[in-house]
Amino acid sequence: MTSQDAGRPAGLPCELFRFEGDGNVVALRIDSLAPQDGRVIQAGGTIEIDCGDQSAGNGVRGALATLVGDDDLDAWREVLDALDLGHDVAWREDQRATEVHVRWEHDDMLVVTVRDRMGLLTDVTTAVPVSDEWFDEAYARLEQVYELFERR
Repeated sequence: MTSQDAGRPAGLPCELFRFEGDGNVVALRIDSLAPQDGRVIQAGGTIEIDCGDQSAGNGVRGALATLVGDDDLDAWREVLDALDLGHDVAWREDQRATEVHVRWEHDDMLVVTVRDRMGLLTDVTTAVPVSDEWFDEAYARLEQVYELFERR
């Protein structure tokens, strides 16, 4: 265990979401918690993007710092529920935060767009395959982050 790990709560880092396939990754990693009055009100994280082929000059790799509140977790659950029903969705649309838009393409592919309106004013879009197992893992990730927020 490093000195950095000693000050980090158990369960960190963890991911709220992960879209991955065909060499493309979009993930939100939770790295830190901000407790107030004995409960976690916010978490610090990074949206990691690694899409395309950088060696061919047509890819993108980057990280966007973001904050996640408990209301964002509830909104992410709504996103997962809507996706599971076959709907296209947006998470944190028109808020002062990085947005994530997800739409279905065919029955087994999601098109994910990360929209950074506050920093770089950039959109990154990629397609990733999705399966029933992806949904199981997505709900499990959400529950893990909920547990971090419920810590006293």
